[in-house]
Amino acid sequence: MIFQRSLLREFTATGIATFLVLLAITITTQLIRFLGFAARGNISSDAVLTFLGFASLRYLPHLLSIALFISVLMSLTRSYRDSEMVVWFTSGQGLTSWIRPVLIYVAPVTAVIAILSFFLSPWAIAKADSYRQQLQSRDDIAAISPGVFKESRNAARVYFVEKLAANLAT
Repeated sequence: MIFQRSLLREFTATGIATFLVLLAITITTQLIRFLGFAARGNISSDAVLTFLGFASLRYLPHLLSIALFISVLMSLTRSYRDSEMVVWFTSGQGLTSWIRPVLIYVAPVTAVIAILSFFLSPWAIAKADSYRQQLQSRDDIAAISPGVFKESRNAARVYFVEKLAANLAT
């Protein structure tokens, strides 16, 4: 019982830390990517956070799978490195006694990954595509960024706006 609780606690702590690090890396790289698109004028600057949210939802199953694997692997290797396995072996716990705590930890996370993979990720991909099409269907003028030359879609015109007015109503 103590053995299982300590392993579950370690799996959970390592898994959460690994997932948060992977999520931070993914969000940072996607943010840089979308800011680059916005700087080139491919997407509007107000759409960056929306696309970032859709990309985060899209990558959640992958990140959870990697975090799940790394948490079990790190816990097992740490136990061997710190000679905890010797203590567990001498107390009558074999290597097969790891199977139950690993399955208890893996089962709910696998169910969450399945739900995310089958429902949330396809929804996020579809919403991102429809939002991208909605942005592309907007007028060429709406996609103009100040200080950037922007060519129209049919390459018939080139737009340049020095700065935008703060309030168009007045």
